[in-house]
Order: sequence, then structure tokens, then C-alpha cells
Amino acid sequence: MAYEQDPINSSTQDYDEITQRIHALQSSQDELSRSIRNLQVRAARLRNQKAAVSRIPSDVLSIIFEECRQFNPQWSGVLSLLRQSSVEVRLSHVSSHWRQVALTTPSLWSSIHYPFEHKECSLTEYLKRSEGSLLDVYIGPWTKHPMMERVVTNIILPHLPRFRQLVLDAVSRETLTALLEMFRDVSAPALTRLRVMCRGQISTAGPLATASLFTQGAPLLSDVRLDSVAVILPRTEAKTLHFCSPPGLSFLLTRQGFFQAASAFPSLHTLHLKSAIELNSPTPVPLIHLPSLKELAVHGLAVATGLRIFDVISAPNIESLYLVDMKCYAVSAMHKFIARSYPDAFQSLRVLRYVRCEFCEDMDVHFLRATPRISELLVPVDKTNFLIRMLVNSDKQAAIHGCAPLWSELRTITLHTPGYCAQLVGANGVPINEPSPTMKLLQELVTGRKMLGKPLSKLRFKGPNAGPFANEFHWGLNQAKEFVPTEVLFCQIPALLLDGGHKYGWATIAEAYGMQLRQFLQQVQVLRQQIAPVLPPNFSFQQLRRRVGAP
Repeated sequence: MAYEQDPINSSTQDYDEITQRIHALQSSQDELSRSIRNLQVRAARLRNQKAAVSRIPSDVLSIIFEECRQFNPQWSGVLSLLRQSSVEVRLSHVSSHWRQVALTTPSLWSSIHYPFEHKECSLTEYLKRSEGSLLDVYIGPWTKHPMMERVVTNIILPHLPRFRQLVLDAVSRETLTALLEMFRDVSAPALTRLRVMCRGQISTAGPLATASLFTQGAPLLSDVRLDSVAVILPRTEAKTLHFCSPPGLSFLLTRQGFFQAASAFPSLHTLHLKSAIELNSPTPVPLIHLPSLKELAVHGLAVATGLRIFDVISAPNIESLYLVDMKCYAVSAMHKFIARSYPDAFQSLRVLRYVRCEFCEDMDVHFLRATPRISELLVPVDKTNFLIRMLVNSDKQAAIHGCAPLWSELRTITLHTPGYCAQLVGANGVPINEPSPTMKLLQELVTGRKMLGKPLSKLRFKGPNAGPFANEFHWGLNQAKEFVPTEVLFCQIPALLLDGGHKYGWATIAEAYGMQLRQFLQQVQVLRQQIAPVLPPNFSFQQLRRRVGAP
């Protein structure tokens, strides 16, 4: 029996020995693989260190990163929802050296977007990496949700002392009230720019309720943009205040709310009114005195209720007045008020722009007398041209009496030409018949100013058909053997918004971001509704997103 078991024991020992040798070789192989990988990593790092991008000094690389952040859109739209990394993430994934520099550059991580771009985990990481840098924060489109409110209260608000720019974007009246309430009894010592938007459906009629923000102070606030909501701020030295009109059905801004909001800006320099303001107030509202105001832009919607803007504010020292989309009665009322204020107000007015405005026949020459410092005029070309006609007639009277013309400092005139129908022209832009009455009027203006010793320094033509307009004008001017420097600016009608004081900047970028995000979410909602009938009853979009790794 023992003889029969010896081969079995021998085979077992051989098997165990072979198995041990296999394990030893596998361990050696694993160790060898690890050693090879470590050597490969060291070789790759040495090779990367020789590359030009790795030899850039860290301080120079940090400056380059900051420039990349500035040149890329600050608000990256729906890139994160489409699984496209932001510029700071892409820069940190180039090499280990770049990642080290990126992680030690706080300003690179200073743009915060919640809740759609940065979830709670990435939000915490961004706030940690941006320590020591001021923050640009976008919260919204905001829908009331307990988890989101907790994140704002517990994670975002503790960093409020570092806020440099804040955009609050709500989707409804109720969510806007809840969002503003979170920022009420706090201070924002470094905040310079504030934008409050309500771009959702307004189901309840009437004005939005007033709300107080930063009751404990925001001393550095300089630029405030509001969507027809009266936000009451502590007394500030801010220079810019805009009341914007949200797209769609507008809602009124109360006289009392406008007074409470604007009264916090005694040093206001720029005021743009695009929101509709109610005509009558149930209680008397004092006049808002803005002695430092230099630029005033009034849109037709602000006075659509019949409001006369200078019955609400007192701005005797404005230098630039922009009137946009105003009917003739509103323009006439403003002209009459300015004429009656002579010589106590509007003596510093130098820039006067009418963008898509209408004029009445009751143009009064006393308006020209009341604004003697006008040096730049922008006016649309229409069939009547009442303002230019009045200016030409006053120049003729000045020539007869041998005195200086009204608006003697006028040097630059810009003509918006979208509504002008050019005369029939032949070869080389030469009209087939006589110049139009509009061209004759402009030629009289140029000639009269030159005769009075106050020639125009530049005449601009601006609009989609500025070229044909300029050709016809030059032909008539050459026939009269006159000359004036001209400039032709081909642009579409939306580009003319710039003449109404609209400037591309941080607020425009924030609005574009919110609009893109809303459009994307609406498309997703429509897609859900279309595919819902063919999905099983237990289908979950949340579970699908977790499986594919989508946000």
C-alpha cells in the first residue's frame, strides 16, 4: 500500500513545487512590469521636460493661463452639459507640470456656475482651488429646491466675502423672491457687479415686489443691472444702474420701487431705463435727484404708459442722452421739458442720439437754443426729417442776421438709413433723375454750416443700405462742388443697438449664457415629451443619466 502511494506523493510534491515556481515567476513578472512602468514614467517625464511647453517658467505659464481664461467665454454656455470640459480643466490635463501650475493658480478656478455646470462635489473643489482669488458667481436658472437651497446656504454663502461679480437668475416670481431672500442680511465687501434676472414665465400679473439685498453693506458695488425688479441696496457709490426689460410680456416697475432703488445711488453716472414704469402712484413719490448723472438712455417701453421721465428724475448735468424706440409724443414731451428748463439745466448736453424714434411737426427752435453744447448728433432718416429741417432753417436765419448758428459746436452727424428708399441710379451710382428731397436737405445743411464758419468734421451713414445712400449723397455734393468727410458703416439693424448705449460686456455675456441654457433645457424637455409614449412605465431618466455618466 505504501508502495502505491509513493508516486502519488511524488506527483503532489512536484505539482506544489511547480506551482510555487509559477507564483514566484508571476511575482517577478509583476515586479518587473512595475519597474518597467516606473522607468517609462521617468523617461516620459524627462522627455516632457525637454519639450518647449515644459520649459516655460511657472510664473509665465500662470500668466498664459490667465490670458486663456480671459479670451475664452467666461460663461461657457451649455458646454458642461454636453460633456465638454472648460478651459481650466483642459489646461490642467496637458502635463503634470501644467497641472501643478494650474492647481496653484487660484484665478483660473474663480468662475462658479451653479447648479447646472458645477455639481456639489465640483463646486466644493472649485471653491477650494480658488482660495485667495475673487469669484465670479452665476446662480441659476434658479428653481426652488431644498437641496439647492442647502448648497447655496452652506457652501456658497460662506465665500460671499470673495464675490467680485454675482448674477442671480430666477425662472419665476416666486423663485426670484426666495433667491433674493438668501442674500438679504449679509455683506459683500468685495462685490463690484450685480445682475438680477427673472427670465421665466410670469404667471401672476402686477409688478414684482421690492427686495433688500446686502443690508450689512456692499461698499465696492459699481455696476448694477436689474430686470424690472426694485432691489433696495445700502447707500452705495455705484456709477452704473440699468433697469432692463425681460423678453416676452413685460411687467411694470412701480414708481415707489424705482425711487427706493435709485435713491441708493447718489453718485450715479450712467442710468439706462428699459423697463416700463407705472404712470401713477397711489402715494406721492419724491423726485429723484441725480446731480452726477452724465449718461441717460431712455427706451420707449419706459415711457409707454405716458410717463414723462423728467417728472421722475432730476438730471440737470447730463452730457449724453440716448432716446431709443420712442414715439413722437414722448420725444416731443422731452423736447418741451428741456426747452422750459433753459438756462438752468442741460447746458452740458453734448451727445444726442435718436435711435428708431419718431418726430412730430411741433419741433420748436427753442429746443436748439436750450442745448447749445451739442457736438454729436445721431438721427434716423425718414420721410419728414423734422429735426434736420429745423436745423437747416435755423442756419438760414443765422445767415440772414449775421449771427452764430444754433448748435454751433455740432461737428459729427450720424444718419441711420434702414428706412430710406434710394433714388433710381444708373452707372457709377449716378441718379437718373434729380436728387431726392432728403439729399437736397442734407446738402443744404453741409453748405450752410460751411458758410457760417462751422463746418461739419464728419458725416456718417450707418445701416444695411448705407452704401447706396452715401453714393447718392456724394453725387449731389459733387454737383454742388462741396466736400465733407464721410464714413460709411454697413451694419444690420441689430448692430444699431450699440448707438443706443448698449455695450457688449459682462452683463451681455451672462444674459447670453442664461438664454443658451434655457434653450437647451427646453429642447431636452420637448424631447422627453416626444419619446415618453414609447418608453416603458418604469423607465427613469435619472437612472439613465447615471449609467451613461451624463450630468
